[in-house]
Amino acid sequence: MVGEKILVVEDEGISAIEIQESLESLGYHVPTIAKSGNEAIQEAFAIKPDLILMDITLQGEMDGIDAAAIIKSFMDIPLIYLTALDDMETFQRMMDTRATAYLIKPIEEAELRNNVELALKNYELTKRELEEEKKAGLKDVQIFMRSALPELVSKMPIPERSVFLSRFMRLFEQNMKPLFISYARDNSQTPYDELDDQAKMKIYLSWISQFYENLGFRVQTRSRANRGAMTVKKCSWSPNKPQDIFLCLICQGIMKLTYSWTKLPGTVDEEATTGILQSVCKFDYNMDS
Repeated sequence: MVGEKILVVEDEGISAIEIQESLESLGYHVPTIAKSGNEAIQEAFAIKPDLILMDITLQGEMDGIDAAAIIKSFMDIPLIYLTALDDMETFQRMMDTRATAYLIKPIEEAELRNNVELALKNYELTKRELEEEKKAGLKDVQIFMRSALPELVSKMPIPERSVFLSRFMRLFEQNMKPLFISYARDNSQTPYDELDDQAKMKIYLSWISQFYENLGFRVQTRSRANRGAMTVKKCSWSPNKPQDIFLCLICQGIMKLTYSWTKLPGTVDEEATTGILQSVCKFDYNMDS
């Protein structure tokens, strides 16, 4: 694994240059060196590195662990600490930021090389495993929906539909809510319950859009301030029969039920428009209502 961008955060000039030269001799790209916690945060957002080497003792009031905690709350980046400290309190603080490793100064080049390669490789493997888990989860969605929504639903007698809808929603919650909870956990650096409403909304819109896209729908989402929206531009359930309102009721039920899992305030409002060839539906999530 060669060519990855590495952000070096080190306030000792000689050490910083030695680390930079060692990494570049191994084929990595070191676009900049930050000397303080604030610089580290700014550079991390600017260059989006593949790995951060973070010294703990830095210039200014913010140390490397505090800077790392801020960066990792917004970005999923593997991180290796560089430190001359070796006490339990420091070690615990490093653990709290989910660091990949830490190196005690002075650092040998072989030790630096091995830990960098290992950190990048483990991160790539972890990311791949998460993708596989997500694919497996989406496959579960397909299997469940295909079994729970047979083709005969649209031909079901009207008196039986309310019973079916109630039963379907119970099954849907049993099967899908654990997937949403797992997705929310895996896609946030902060525990879900500690997120603000806007962050929760973004996670929900990401999950619900993937859910529908996996079933063949074409959707768009957006969020701003205390509002969110999802537009369904292609309905794979009933593309040529927008008059089949029972499937629409099921879709509306899914939207309202899944939104309740977010613990967000407000309501879900639906605005539907139908055309000859397709049905377009817009769902508005208003946290103020």
